[in-house]
Amino acid sequence: MVEETFIAPTPKEAFRLAKEKYGEFSRLKLLKARHILNERGELVSEIVVEVDEDSYFKSIDIDMERELIEEITTLRDRVSEMKSVISGGKQKVIDRVSQIFIDKGIRREWIDKIIDEVKDTSIASDERLFTLYTLESIDEALQIKEEDLNQQKIIMMVGTTGVGKTTTIAKLASRYKYLTDDKMEPILLNLDTYRAGAFEQLERFANLLRLKHLYIKNIDEFSQILDTLSLYPITIIDTAGISPYDTKRLIEMVEFIKSIKDKKVEISLVIPATAKYRDIVDIYRHFSFINIDSIILTKFDETRMIGDVIAFLIESQIPVSYMSIGQNVPDDLEVASREKLLERFVGELNI
Repeated sequence: MVEETFIAPTPKEAFRLAKEKYGEFSRLKLLKARHILNERGELVSEIVVEVDEDSYFKSIDIDMERELIEEITTLRDRVSEMKSVISGGKQKVIDRVSQIFIDKGIRREWIDKIIDEVKDTSIASDERLFTLYTLESIDEALQIKEEDLNQQKIIMMVGTTGVGKTTTIAKLASRYKYLTDDKMEPILLNLDTYRAGAFEQLERFANLLRLKHLYIKNIDEFSQILDTLSLYPITIIDTAGISPYDTKRLIEMVEFIKSIKDKKVEISLVIPATAKYRDIVDIYRHFSFINIDSIILTKFDETRMIGDVIAFLIESQIPVSYMSIGQNVPDDLEVASREKLLERFVGELNI
């Protein structure tokens, strides 16, 4: 059974409308009759009747109804297909762009966060837009330590063996000597008591730059020299290259650092741009207990693939201060910038 409502100015006219539609009123069952106010505030009569389905469908022309239902069903199916195509196309864009960045070294976990930000937007449907959005997110995530050549400080270089700490120290010392006035001329200290020729290598650079260079044999001697460092506004300390698994040397380094009292020490972790992500993470974890202030990237000129380095930087949020781009002292040291890092990272990426 189907309920149908008829509205007219009077009850009699409402009944007449029902009779005109269904013929004999005896075929109808009256369910409700009342007075109501219409949308114009006029008092009108409303009746609700119950009629069998055959009479109801016959009265509205069932063929037209079926045609309308079929059209609605077809439209719904098309909308569903369109949603499926759009969703499938969007997923293909997401998968394709994500894989590009993963292949370049960015971690899946970080990419998934970017996907969550754009998956419900039009960005995820456009490969170029999604690529640019991801690059912009990388740019925003990279931290850069601004260079300050005029502030008194103690800088300590730490890192593993063979990463280029000593050469980088010579380049940095030359920047302070030639880019500032004579009052900021640095002193070089050498704490490397392990590597053969470590003192001689830095001594040669110090002689070329006409800088004072001291070799520290133990902590007691280091403590005595620290008391005289106020005469030098910039102190740059070279340390022994330490394997992340060499606990003995790590403990010795901690003891050297603890002996520096009442003075701010900037600790720079030197990492080669050629290193793999897992190796970088291991190196950082083993040095992180000494509170790393910044990263210096060496061997930047030796690779076009720095995705592993970029992945570490955006996840660790440790700022980069300098990039070593060659062996020449003092020329091959550049102040770090997001533009240079991204330019190297993007490489041949077609956007």
